[in-house]
Amino acid sequence: MSSIEQRVRKGEQPGQKPWWNRPLIGNQSVTERIRSLFNRFQRAEIPERALKSHSQALQAIHKLVKRAQPIDNEKYGNPEFLSFVRLKRAFAEGHEGYENLDRYLQLLHAGISAKNTFVALERMEFKFYGSKQAMLYDYVETLFQSNVQQAEFLENLHAKFTEVQPQLRTEDGKAALEKYYQHLEKITKHRFGFRLLRSFKRHKMTNYSMLNTVANIIDGLNRLDLHDLGILNTEVIAHYETFQRLGEVLGMPDSLSNPKTFGRMLQYIALEEKYKNAYPKFQELVVLLEQWYKQFTVAQNLRNEYNPKQYKQVKEFAAKIPGVGLYNKYKVYFSDGTP
Repeated sequence: MSSIEQRVRKGEQPGQKPWWNRPLIGNQSVTERIRSLFNRFQRAEIPERALKSHSQALQAIHKLVKRAQPIDNEKYGNPEFLSFVRLKRAFAEGHEGYENLDRYLQLLHAGISAKNTFVALERMEFKFYGSKQAMLYDYVETLFQSNVQQAEFLENLHAKFTEVQPQLRTEDGKAALEKYYQHLEKITKHRFGFRLLRSFKRHKMTNYSMLNTVANIIDGLNRLDLHDLGILNTEVIAHYETFQRLGEVLGMPDSLSNPKTFGRMLQYIALEEKYKNAYPKFQELVVLLEQWYKQFTVAQNLRNEYNPKQYKQVKEFAAKIPGVGLYNKYKVYFSDGTP
């Protein structure tokens, strides 16, 4: 019996498709419906470009973590160091209560850093004051009273020193004037040192030892709780006359020249001195972690986009991303985003 005869005996008409290949409901056959369902649940392959981008991000992450781990230090996690980092940001960005304080802080810091040079200048101006030395001293005063800029000041200073020094009769006098010139040049080559010394001269203040007084107070702060601004304010009040005169030299308005403001400035300088060696390495760590977070974001976004529900997963997408714990340890230092 032919196949056609067999199909006719089963109730099928010649030319008609088998039942499994004919639509049951609508226009889809059983076979087509099974194939459709199979395709619906079959997960797609992750595109090659996505795999490549993910691989590059992971390679970068491994290198960054390898560089960051040796820098990691327990002291970066202590509350005092965190206070210092926040204080540094508050001054730099002018947070509430710290508005417009950064420039005064920089001037004060420059003075304390160069306090020995300032005091040496003061002593030499009193100890060596012959007619020839006075020519240079008076010329420096004239330059500072004018609006001459830093580069021009240094150029004119050198020219005047070269003119005056040969006129001195003794070798001791020449050596002393050269030492004075070297101290003056050292201070005025620093941007804030130049501004601070100019301000001292314009206020007719020749007592630079007030910088020593403030420096000694800061040295003593190492034995105190630098978190406690009340203690710092007490230190300021105990030497308030010095701080008032210093506020004048720094050019601080009356609204800012108060124990609270000076206490914050002392707190910052004391903490910066304490962490002067640790902070540069911490900055390096922060940069590495910022780079890590960018690469982490790339890898994580790709994993979210090509997720297991829709795409066939590869081993690399399931692997744990290194460095998350290290980043989370320092996430408090970052203003945006965490894994």
